[in-house]
Amino acid sequence: MFDTVGARVMALIVATTLPLATIAGLLAWHSYQENVGNALARTERDAQAALSELSSDLDQTHSVLDMLADRDITAETALREFGLVQTISQHHYCSLMLTDAQGHPSVVLPPPSSQDPAICPSGQLLTTLNQNGARPNIGVDVIKGGRGPLIRFVVPLMNQGTIAGYIIAVRTLGWQRSHLPAGDGRLLLGVNDNARNLLMMGDGSIFSLFPDRPNIPELPTAVHDRLKRDIANHALHDSFTFHGTTYVLQNAYGPVSLLVATERTREESRALNIFLIRVGLIATLLVLELLIVAWAARTFLVEPLERLALAVAEWRRGAPFDPRINRSIPLEIRHLERAFLRATRRLTRHERALEKSAHHQDMLIREIHHRVKNNLQVIASLLNLQASRIRSHEAREEFRLVRDRVRALATLHRYLYSENGLSALDVQSFLEELCSILFSAHSMNTQTRIRLELDIEHVLISPDQAVPVALIVTEVVSNALRYAFPENRAGVVRISLHRVKNPPADKSGLVEFELGDDGIGLEASRATESRNRREGIGIQLIRGFARQINADLLISNEDGTWYNMKFVPADPSPTAVAIAHKAIHSEESPSSAGSGSPSDS
Repeated sequence: MFDTVGARVMALIVATTLPLATIAGLLAWHSYQENVGNALARTERDAQAALSELSSDLDQTHSVLDMLADRDITAETALREFGLVQTISQHHYCSLMLTDAQGHPSVVLPPPSSQDPAICPSGQLLTTLNQNGARPNIGVDVIKGGRGPLIRFVVPLMNQGTIAGYIIAVRTLGWQRSHLPAGDGRLLLGVNDNARNLLMMGDGSIFSLFPDRPNIPELPTAVHDRLKRDIANHALHDSFTFHGTTYVLQNAYGPVSLLVATERTREESRALNIFLIRVGLIATLLVLELLIVAWAARTFLVEPLERLALAVAEWRRGAPFDPRINRSIPLEIRHLERAFLRATRRLTRHERALEKSAHHQDMLIREIHHRVKNNLQVIASLLNLQASRIRSHEAREEFRLVRDRVRALATLHRYLYSENGLSALDVQSFLEELCSILFSAHSMNTQTRIRLELDIEHVLISPDQAVPVALIVTEVVSNALRYAFPENRAGVVRISLHRVKNPPADKSGLVEFELGDDGIGLEASRATESRNRREGIGIQLIRGFARQINADLLISNEDGTWYNMKFVPADPSPTAVAIAHKAIHSEESPSSAGSGSPSDS
């Protein structure tokens, strides 16, 4: 994945840029969280302010009622005292009542005329005591009214340690904004921050903290269900945000809880958009930066290196080294290009000199083979002339045997050539011509009385093995033509050479070389002492040449005379030109590229 220069440059760019982008994203997220947290903090402050006002108002009510009880209020003074309390509280009470010891009302101050009947129900509802005539319970009770919860206070009047009567006061838990004086801090609740102050009863019913403003918002079902669970679990506090509105639930008094719902301000609503815009901007800038840097890296770094690598590859295939690098690329690449240019020019000169030397050496070797062949042919001609002047038949035959062997070697040197860069012998073509020469030397044709059959695969052998193979064929064919077919008998001289299928593991490339004739056989041909002597020399030569090529020799006299040899052809040695080309163009290491020995060729 990171093999190319471009991939590594991009990885470095991303590795250095991502931390900065991550830090910028975290800062944007922190700013967004601060703005989101502002709504929750503001709602908590509103709830605490409302609870503080409620607690202060309830404490003040307790103090007023306790003061009335301590002043020994009577039926004659009750209306005046109650009116004074109602005036001081800005007509906050729905009812003030004085009862006897059994709880029967004696003095009742009804709601003021300015009081909405929906906020304070009729006096009969408010003054109804226990149906069984029991005394009222001392303390504070919460009553569900039409516009919200009502608080009923029952304060005993003590006379010498006994209860002489009761003061019963009923008032709203919240406040009527129309009754609050200008400048009262309770008028500011929910005004500055668009908060809605609500009261929630134990049965889940919700009312406004200001009963004269009865507009109750429609709460989402999920929010209403969560608040009901909080009330059922007697939770004293809960705060959460749902669809842009922050809710804070706080226990207010007894079963009544205060619920403050605050919508996000314009700044808080914009915080999410600002956060998304910042993240989008960071991502856009990051992508643009990566694209620009990638283009610049590609143009000024990767492409020059690719052109340099392509120029080197083309040079290796034989083209001139021409990277075409301009001045806009880094200085290091220009230095590298100049170093490659100098190196390639120097290597080109060395290659030309090496190839010229290799061709010269190859030509010298070919010239040597040619001259050796000519000299051997001259020797064969001299032996043939000398044999024609000898009268002894046996001596003349010996001269002719030597002549045939010399001619075989001369023919061999003509066939030692370079094939695919190797100095080797093409056995198939060589044996066809050698046998034709031997048949002609005995004044025979390969397709007359004695026929020649060749079944030879295309096998290359080294020059070191070529000489023994040539002399073995010369001995066998010459003996067959001289002794195997007496009295004009007809027959076949057969030579075959095949690769062995499934050879042993230690003899890879094993070949089977079989040659012979279907004549009278080796023993029958030994009719005279001279022939016996000649056959003995021929067999010794064949055995000696077979040992030279490390062949296993088997001689059979069934249906003629047959020689079977199995040997592994030695690998042909490379020529000087092949060694030079391998040293110049091979991708292998110098040690493996020059494994061929020049001396072998």
